[in-house]
Amino acid sequence: MSPLRTPLSYVQEIQRKKVQKKWFSSSDLEECRCPLCDSNSPSIIYTERELIRVVRCNRCQLIYVNPRLKHPEEVYYGREESYLKEVRLILEGKATAHRDPNYEEHLRVIARFKPCGRFLDVGTNMGLFLRHAIGKGWELFGVEPSPTLSKVAREQFQLNVKTAFLEEAEFPSEFFDVVCLTDVFEHIKEPRKLLSEIYRILARGGIVYINVPNGRFNLFKLRLAKLFRRTQDYDLFDSYEHVVHYTHETLVRMLESCGFHTKTVCMGLPIQIPVWHLYVGDYYQYPSPWVLDPLRQTLRILFHRLSRIEYYLRGRRVGHLAPNITIVAEKR
Repeated sequence: MSPLRTPLSYVQEIQRKKVQKKWFSSSDLEECRCPLCDSNSPSIIYTERELIRVVRCNRCQLIYVNPRLKHPEEVYYGREESYLKEVRLILEGKATAHRDPNYEEHLRVIARFKPCGRFLDVGTNMGLFLRHAIGKGWELFGVEPSPTLSKVAREQFQLNVKTAFLEEAEFPSEFFDVVCLTDVFEHIKEPRKLLSEIYRILARGGIVYINVPNGRFNLFKLRLAKLFRRTQDYDLFDSYEHVVHYTHETLVRMLESCGFHTKTVCMGLPIQIPVWHLYVGDYYQYPSPWVLDPLRQTLRILFHRLSRIEYYLRGRRVGHLAPNITIVAEKR
């Protein structure tokens, strides 16, 4: 197989994490059935890195990756010194994280439904999100499969984080009032299995909070890329790590099929991804000045505002212009 022409941003991710490959062979991949309805009748939407296919289930309309990487979580099994370098100024109190506005918004939404109680963050990463919940009325817990990232969360932010996948963490039944997954659920290969475990550990009336990229927005980007003939070098779906792509309808169906009752579905603020690596060669977690990335930052704000109009025109349903989807669901 010939090497792919790899996007610059992905090369820098590889340099930063020292784990993932620039391209993949068939031995890295596995075939799968639909994660929602278990059927095996997909239609191909798009192919990334020559072999990884984004497909839509013809039965339930879920968008997922097939074949997919066998171990997509390993993209986050990087070196501790690399991660600490990304957040050095944040740890020193000299800078904020670029997602801090998003994290604060997540917590505001959660507090509307559960302002106190035991709070579990699934996929804690370095703890940049969970640190915002300190002192806000919750008893905080985290679980993170990456040994490196969970170690950083414990040592740098003194967070109570287990190194494990949730199904292996052995939390007691009906223990938590809130289980939160921010930008995590799209990485999960067996979402129904994970939701069953969340259902087990949630107390009666407990809530699960999930924020994921919007599959319809990715389809919208694909149409634009095809229109301008710019599909070849783009990871439009980030399919090397995002293995399921939810829409408003399929996300609701996934949770309700596992015994949850939807309380609200909405969309949050856009994520303003930093672009330091384009100028200094290194990736940092703090915000980039507007002048370094004016077009994309402006477009993200514009699409967010348009998506709110679209949301109400569609009867409070997340449409094509929202980059992300947020759902709050309650244990029945």
